[in-house]
Amino acid sequence: MGIEVHEGLELWRPRIFNEWQAVRTGSYYGGTGSNTQQIANNRLYATYLAVARGVTVDRIGTTVYEAAAEGHLRMGIYRDDDLDAYPESLVLDAGAVDVSTTGEKAVSIDLHLPAGIYFLAFVSDAMPKLWLNSDPRWRCPIGQGAAVGYYCNAWQVNSHAYGALPDPFPSGALGMNDEWQIAVRVAAAA
Repeated sequence: MGIEVHEGLELWRPRIFNEWQAVRTGSYYGGTGSNTQQIANNRLYATYLAVARGVTVDRIGTTVYEAAAEGHLRMGIYRDDDLDAYPESLVLDAGAVDVSTTGEKAVSIDLHLPAGIYFLAFVSDAMPKLWLNSDPRWRCPIGQGAAVGYYCNAWQVNSHAYGALPDPFPSGALGMNDEWQIAVRVAAAA
């Protein structure tokens, strides 16, 4: 019995496990909801989404808790281009869903997202109630901002007319603690 000799150090390279790379196809990923709140019309929201490995998504959606007559909600995806925890480039303007009725609302898409930081965005011409987590307790790279208190999980632009999503995302958005329930469904993982 002796010591086995191998050439190179490949066998000794540390392997780091990242549980966030685990992805289930057919599942939605994004913001969650434990309570509801009415959104403001003509306000652009963007909720943080980390993608630890490349995925193909086939839906983007939310759930309307309380309808808004003749209302619409436009959804899309922004990329954080320079890893400053702020949305920059518009990746997809997915179009609008009708929020005049309650329930799950989704738009079919076909989009590959490489690993990175993204923001799931929406703007409405009405004021429906949506699901949100108003006090999420997980670390988000947006940080706590200039004061100690809570982590920001989303950005909001207080005055943005309903319509096509802007490219790039407007500067000067306010960080907010609310994590709005907007998510993408994974069709395949890379």
